[in-house]
Amino acid sequence: MNRSEFTLEQWLSWMEKSHSVAIDLGLERVQTVFSRLSLDFTNVHVITVAGTNGKGSTVAILDAIYRRSGYRTVCYTSPHLQVYNERVRINGGLVDDASLVAAFNAVDQAREGISLTYFEMGTLAALWLVADQQPEVALLEVGLGGRLDAINVVDADVAVVTTIDIDHVDWLGDDREKIGWEKAGIFRKGKPAICGELDPPVSIENYSQELGSHLRQVNTSFEYRLQNNTRWLWQGRDINDDPVTLADLPLPRLPLQNAATALQTILLSNLVCSPANIAQGLRDAQVSGRMEAVEYQGHHFILDVAHNPQSAAYLAQQLKKTDPNGVQLILGMLADKDCSAVIKALSPVVTCWHLATLDVPRGQTAEQLSSHLFESGINKQNLVCHDTVADAVNTLVATDAATTGTIVVAGSFFTVGGAYPVLHRELL
Repeated sequence: MNRSEFTLEQWLSWMEKSHSVAIDLGLERVQTVFSRLSLDFTNVHVITVAGTNGKGSTVAILDAIYRRSGYRTVCYTSPHLQVYNERVRINGGLVDDASLVAAFNAVDQAREGISLTYFEMGTLAALWLVADQQPEVALLEVGLGGRLDAINVVDADVAVVTTIDIDHVDWLGDDREKIGWEKAGIFRKGKPAICGELDPPVSIENYSQELGSHLRQVNTSFEYRLQNNTRWLWQGRDINDDPVTLADLPLPRLPLQNAATALQTILLSNLVCSPANIAQGLRDAQVSGRMEAVEYQGHHFILDVAHNPQSAAYLAQQLKKTDPNGVQLILGMLADKDCSAVIKALSPVVTCWHLATLDVPRGQTAEQLSSHLFESGINKQNLVCHDTVADAVNTLVATDAATTGTIVVAGSFFTVGGAYPVLHRELL
């Protein structure tokens, strides 16, 4: 069958098999195809967002504020929870199948035989859609690292690094300095760069200085603090280096650290956003699978894609506030994640562990995951293994809600994605 006649489902199936390896970092192949596409971003304000955690939240906050301010946006994020269309949002709505098919066809024609990974093909298609839509703002989330990620073929007007922690060590290195250097690779000479990491590695600043980008770092160039239980304050400088204070801001649903980073990003662009629109955007912003509360058949669920030590620690911190007596946890994880560190971070707030097999590439069985819990000293009596995430959810739903208390689903995008159909949850 000629690929020009493919449906979206056929394209995605073909993309999964079209390259010899799933991850193939490097820009040479992608850059060649990107150049052939001749995409015009002249009138598009491009913001690229990298980071170990917080990328999706930062993009969501930026998108909400810019749209509240009347600007047209296109967002590219990954991975998706249920359908591929989630990866590209045009003015807040999921891209339709026909537009994705047109984008894949355009990239396929420009390839001229060059092999691309699933992610590279998807990224170039997303960039084609940005050029086709010509929004005022394009928000582009890095998939892995930064320097060698496919999204880095585009020169960002503002580059953002949200947080830095140990993850993807096989590709990015095994310490924060190496990882920070890789993520700083999205910075551009003479352009604003922002780092929201509270404990930034020296490599971030070193990279920026050597390159000649204009770096703004949290607690150095900008800061934020709570005013009370419902309000917070941001202080920093704008694109003209004039001091700015935004007080009495509403607390967002998403991490305050990411909100503060997003505000600095907005103030370093030429696109004006009023304090009123910033406040409303903060109220609007939400992301599926990030501290997402779901009520289902009398049970209270929290869905969170936390899958590395830093995000697990944040999740545990939030659960200590909301559920001081502990929660039941449905956990499914990929084999290349630091399972022991994630378990250690979550163990203070978990009363019973429900381990679920992830039947996906790199997925672990419940039994494999249980070995990490035993090594951490978790009592076998507090551990149950399930064949799938759906089985775990259904088992707990069939239990008296007064007995279960809060049920948390975490460990991977695949884990949360597996719970969505059972809970009949629609994407935010």
